[in-house]
Amino acid sequence: MTAARWRGPALLVIACLGGCGTAYLPRAAPRIELVIHHGGAYYLKDGAETPIGPLGGDLVGLVGGQDEAVRYARRSRNELAAGVPAYLVGIAAVVVGLAVSKPAGWIIAGAGAASTATGITLMGAGAVNAVDAVHAYNDHVTIEPTRR
Repeated sequence: MTAARWRGPALLVIACLGGCGTAYLPRAAPRIELVIHHGGAYYLKDGAETPIGPLGGDLVGLVGGQDEAVRYARRSRNELAAGVPAYLVGIAAVVVGLAVSKPAGWIIAGAGAASTATGITLMGAGAVNAVDAVHAYNDHVTIEPTRR
């Protein structure tokens, strides 16, 4: 194919990729909501944004006062604090194991794969517990109905 034949589909793909985004920001409310903009994820509560980051952000502080939500948030923080390093160390061990001579390399790579799988599992559980913390908190928040 000539360059001219690729130009049209390439421009269409670029136009579609550039159109993925949103500008909606929920109004300030006492509930915790998730917003994603400027390349990051944030919790939104009472109009204030709290960055989430790899360890779940300050979710314990946001759900403070609700015992069930605090338990979920602490569990999430602990699972993410163990899962993220286990995943990163596991990936590094797999790379090192593939670079080292084969008898020892296979053992290192296998241990790295096990660490990676454990990290992924803990990170998934941490994300689920973070969602549970938000839901448990939001279930106990009362919002005054707006009048029109």
